[in-house]
Amino acid sequence: MIEAGSGAGRGAMQYTGLRRPPYDAAREQALSEGIDPNSNEWQEIYFAQEYAGLHDPAEGSLIGWCCVFEDRPAGLDPAAAAAYWTGSAESGEGYFRPGTPHSERRQAEAMRIWDLIEAGDLLIPSEPDHGRTN
Repeated sequence: MIEAGSGAGRGAMQYTGLRRPPYDAAREQALSEGIDPNSNEWQEIYFAQEYAGLHDPAEGSLIGWCCVFEDRPAGLDPAAAAAYWTGSAESGEGYFRPGTPHSERRQAEAMRIWDLIEAGDLLIPSEPDHGRTN
């Protein structure tokens, strides 16, 4: 999964820098097991594993800011949550820390998804397919 114009970023979370080699290794492992690493489910699983420290190198955490989700302020609306969790590389805050945050786009998309949830129009599959290709 490569976003156009992303530079070196890979995956749904656009992993770069120290976070890129572990992502690439996990992606190759998934492919060798017949799992589609471009599936939303695999991307979500990798995200959770990285956040839990399962892909950390011996030198330490890939995400030294690992309490951003647990320590979030109460009562954030979707747009404020998008800004809080995104942060930026420049500020050294947030989880994703992109070089160019595109905050307005992220906030608009968070609000769009929230509106779908509120309206009951966003459906979640009852049984995941685990990204299997075979």
